[in-house]
Amino acid sequence: MPRLLFFKMNSKKILKISILTIVFLSLVITCIVFFLRIQYPYQLEWMEGGEIEHIIRLVEGKKIYCEPSLDFIPYIYTPFYYYIGFLLSLINEPNFFILRLVSVSSFFISLFFIYKIITHYTNDKILSFVGVGIFTLSYSTTGFWFDIARVDTTANLFMIISFYLLLCDKKENIYLSSFFSFLSFYTKQSFVVVSISLVFALFFFKRQYIVRYSVFFLALVLITTIVETIISDGWYIFWNFYFPASHHWIFSRAITFWTIDVLPFYSISLAVIIAYFFIKGRKIFKDNDVLIFFLFFGTLINAYFSRLHYGGYLNVIIPFASAISICFPIVLYKLLTITKQDELIEKIFYSLILFQFMLLFYDPIFPIPREKDKKDVEQILTYAQKSSGEVYLMGYNFVQRGFGLKSRPHYVLLNDLFISKVPQKNALIQEFIANLKQKKFSAIILDEDLSLDFLDNYYYKSNIVFYHRVFNSKQSPFRKEIVWLPK
Repeated sequence: MPRLLFFKMNSKKILKISILTIVFLSLVITCIVFFLRIQYPYQLEWMEGGEIEHIIRLVEGKKIYCEPSLDFIPYIYTPFYYYIGFLLSLINEPNFFILRLVSVSSFFISLFFIYKIITHYTNDKILSFVGVGIFTLSYSTTGFWFDIARVDTTANLFMIISFYLLLCDKKENIYLSSFFSFLSFYTKQSFVVVSISLVFALFFFKRQYIVRYSVFFLALVLITTIVETIISDGWYIFWNFYFPASHHWIFSRAITFWTIDVLPFYSISLAVIIAYFFIKGRKIFKDNDVLIFFLFFGTLINAYFSRLHYGGYLNVIIPFASAISICFPIVLYKLLTITKQDELIEKIFYSLILFQFMLLFYDPIFPIPREKDKKDVEQILTYAQKSSGEVYLMGYNFVQRGFGLKSRPHYVLLNDLFISKVPQKNALIQEFIANLKQKKFSAIILDEDLSLDFLDNYYYKSNIVFYHRVFNSKQSPFRKEIVWLPK
């Protein structure tokens, strides 16, 4: 009986301690995983090295956005991440460690602002740490993307800062918010969807600031677009807007986005958030709840249609995951306020938080590279190095430079153009066919599951096979790479 009484009296405290313990452990584990991955000398994600290739071009005084060729094809992202990398290259030569450090720093600064946003709404430290915990544990659901040398984590940081600044009722913060919203767009253009959603939020909540925010944002977009277009002879527009718009849609993901990507991991958070929005109804547009409402749906729309778009991987969920991390604790606080801080309801909510954490648990050992992984990659590179003639490594960028091998455009970049209907691909196709006819490449190494137009007309699959592990996909833990030889 005394034990039962003790548990009853302290159950809320036990729940709080459990929540804080999980958040603390998730942060510690994430730090360890980041530390063990950031030093890995090869690609953690198969297009990661291409980011470094862009920065190397800037260092060499070359244009990022140019006509596609077998020497270089740019990624379809706006360039601010590359400019950050270029500035860091003044201190040290471009490498994986430096760019991953940018992403890792962006991640931890994002956690700080998530904490600040929730504290602003709730003044509750426990709930603020809940948001930190959810976003940290979203590392797995977003494809182990937070720490890699890609644009997403940095673009997402700018979006979070922009949202935080909207909460502060000062004129200069509106301009700063608009500026950081622009930076998110200038780092990854799909974030414009979130920027537009924040404009809608201003229309309902801070209408007096909507013109300043919108005009400043549009002015920055217009100025940089004109400058980049002039510098690139028009290729900036092609690579960042025209070509991505030409990609096809994968409509099967309209269902799997929910059944595979989101609901198995965020069902509790989503149920609570959406329930609160329904409870509030139209009243949600009359106070600062409208900001989290449009943040939530803006990031949802961004994630959903990016996932449906050809080429959209789990990384597109990052902004939505950060919005869930922000909205879920805030909504719990609002619901507790409605129920007048009922202790039983509070315990139920803390229990829901723990269950939400459980849905996000993952194996932290999986994404950590091992010595064998390093040797598997080096085996491929050594084969290419010892071959007579040039070997086209279609799944690699940058890493082969250390082996004295030439970097060529990634398979994805070639294939995206080949299957598209844009006329700008024609010269590249002719160049590729001419190189195949001339047997320019002594071998071409390509993932067994992938195909490329024209390749099998001039090259055949040999029985030489290499394997290496994939760190950002639990569904296909190994890539089987085939060596294609001239016919």
